[in-house]
Amino acid sequence: MFAAFSRARCQTTSLRCLRANRIMAFHTSGPVMTEQQELPPNVASPTNNATLSAFGARLGLQSLNPSLLEQAVTHSSAANLTFLGKRVIGLYATEYLHAKYPSMHMNAFAEVLRKYIGNKSLSQIGSEVGLQDVVRWERDGNTVQSAVLAQCFNALVGAIYQEQGPEAAKKFVHAHILSRELDVRPLLKLQNPKRYLSALCKKLGQEAPVSRVISETGRLSSAPVFIVGVFSGEKKLGEGFGSSLKMAEFRACQDALASYYGKEEKDFVLPSDADHVDNYKPPVLGSTEAII
Repeated sequence: MFAAFSRARCQTTSLRCLRANRIMAFHTSGPVMTEQQELPPNVASPTNNATLSAFGARLGLQSLNPSLLEQAVTHSSAANLTFLGKRVIGLYATEYLHAKYPSMHMNAFAEVLRKYIGNKSLSQIGSEVGLQDVVRWERDGNTVQSAVLAQCFNALVGAIYQEQGPEAAKKFVHAHILSRELDVRPLLKLQNPKRYLSALCKKLGQEAPVSRVISETGRLSSAPVFIVGVFSGEKKLGEGFGSSLKMAEFRACQDALASYYGKEEKDFVLPSDADHVDNYKPPVLGSTEAII
């Protein structure tokens, strides 16, 4: 009797197990998330490798070693390439901007350089070329994606320089960074422009600047407008407007300084191209800003 009871208990347990297995099979019979499907987009996969190849082709990097390209867009392994690329970009950008704006004072130059090759700028360029679709990084909450894009863009330049040499890196930097238009005049403003302009004229051996009212309207009204020019002898250096003579003069002096420090050279040969031309003539290199 005891043996019969044991057999019945085993049969009941087996039925329960069979029923549980069927229920589990029912719930897992639909689409199953495989380990490959669960990988985040920043982890290497066949699909992502194809995307990376397309990205490289779009930027003209088909001949770049695929493993080096992958290293450049992998944030955790791109530190050396980022270090190298940042200095390569800095070299070519400094060379180009010095030749283009030879008279620019150093405070403004540093700001213009930052506008071209700072993290914010490189992150934006990276987004425009689709770097965010191929970059691989750990989203730990402490690293901002814009900083990652900038670092990986630097790493791309480092990879190009490392494998293809300075000419290829320079071409890439000019095509994707230095070809952009930037209005530098707002970055040339100086505190106390009247004093700076007086010091600059003295340094250049010119007559001291004099402000003159060019035109005005509504002097006695609630909304007057004055236009003031600042002159050195008969030469007008700058012009400004304002609701007061003082404001108009301030802007005229700012305009004069921006015209001098922001003067743009159109025809120049970069020092890095000296070996490619006959009778190389170094670009003009302006003096430093006037000291007050």
